[in-house]
Amino acid sequence: RFALDPWGNLVICDIGNHRVRRVGRLNQKIETLSGNGQKVETIDRSPLYRSPLKGPRALAFDREGNAWLALREGNAIWKMDLHRGRLHHMAGTGEKGFTGHNGPARQAKLSAPKGISLDPKGNVWFADTESHSIRMIEATTHTMRCIAGNGQRGDGPDGDSKACQLARPHGIFAAKDGSVYIGDSENHRIRRLTPLPDREAKAP
Repeated sequence: RFALDPWGNLVICDIGNHRVRRVGRLNQKIETLSGNGQKVETIDRSPLYRSPLKGPRALAFDREGNAWLALREGNAIWKMDLHRGRLHHMAGTGEKGFTGHNGPARQAKLSAPKGISLDPKGNVWFADTESHSIRMIEATTHTMRCIAGNGQRGDGPDGDSKACQLARPHGIFAAKDGSVYIGDSENHRIRRLTPLPDREAKAP
């Protein structure tokens, strides 16, 4: 998985090498931003370059130029502070599970997140693949929300997002209009979450 940073550089999750790399827009040179090749737990606030990354699978950038990173094997979401050169633990205990809804994101258990995207408000959306769900970290409170799926594998129905079962969702994209598009991988569907005034969502 890859993304463009705010300066137009290509940033890549080098999954098998447990690293994040950047290809310069102007010089076309590749450099390692984070990861030392080891598949072990990351320490909070550790240096970007010398720290291990346990299965980096997807990343997305916020407005400040920080990269938000989904660690599949690490069952966690981390923020790469490219300005200060540090890694920050944002969600997930590292233990696989489907808990912590409506509580602190760092105390929630995740299940192999594989897709990540930020909306215009700074909320972090991710596909929690092995829990068959879409979850979100609120920007202001750092609270974990379960937005779609109930932890059980299935195929729909359309309508209420929490009643709509998914099957190992991978890709996710938060659009400027508030809609969120989901690659419902093993159902072979693209689903759309539509925002409602009461902050609930539906999946038409």
